[in-house]
Amino acid sequence: MSAPPLRFRLERYARVPSTNDLARAAAERGEPEGLWIVADVQTAGRGRQGRSWRSPAGNFHGSLLLRPTRPLGECATLSLVAALAVAEAVEALAAGRLRPRVKWPNDVLVGRAKLAGILPEALATADGRCAALILGIGANLAHHPEDLDRPATSLAALGEAVPSPEAFLEAFAEPFARHYALWQAGGFAAVREAWLARAVGLGEPVRLALGEVVHEGKLADLGRDGSILLESPAGCLQRFTTGELFLAEAGERPASIAPLGEASSAAAGRL
Repeated sequence: MSAPPLRFRLERYARVPSTNDLARAAAERGEPEGLWIVADVQTAGRGRQGRSWRSPAGNFHGSLLLRPTRPLGECATLSLVAALAVAEAVEALAAGRLRPRVKWPNDVLVGRAKLAGILPEALATADGRCAALILGIGANLAHHPEDLDRPATSLAALGEAVPSPEAFLEAFAEPFARHYALWQAGGFAAVREAWLARAVGLGEPVRLALGEVVHEGKLADLGRDGSILLESPAGCLQRFTTGELFLAEAGERPASIAPLGEASSAAAGRL
């Protein structure tokens, strides 16, 4: 039996600590999926790895509450689905002048500069099922930070008209609902080809940080489960489902480097 079409509802705030926290509270009180929590400003926005996410007025800061029907282990791949929808939304808003790319596992880039990021946070039931998933989305529309350790950009910096946060959300809604329906029916495999068509870094040298261990190799492919395959200089493949990816050609470099392992293995974890 197919899932019902996703219907969106919106709660809009001027200023909140974190839209993800409000969406989590809504999930815990039983709100159905499709609820958007959007704020003009966040005072305690966050990204992956516990980093802070700057949230000035004029950018998009929002969190979407979902209740996926697929297994908990697959829910993290919805960050890939959301990134794909953000890229399509930005291309539509720019009338095709921009071709945003997606970077595993949760970034949207224009060129090699970050335009948007996704933060998925899951709530599990006592028996290990996915009770809810919160997708936090931050997009640089009017502003972008200039003092990071990697390139960032915004639509304004790219010379595009700056859409309102409402216009961005409207542009995002249709592609996300479409890809989410495919994901609900067939998992990430159902949207993998569309994601790969926008993937950045394929066939290029990359570095993957897992805590303090950093692997170096070539980004070979993306699995049907959303994992990435890295190829060592010796030609061995290693599969990863978690980690932070750095693009060597963009000058991104973690603190330390270790050669990619010579044996194929699977690393368990979350995107």
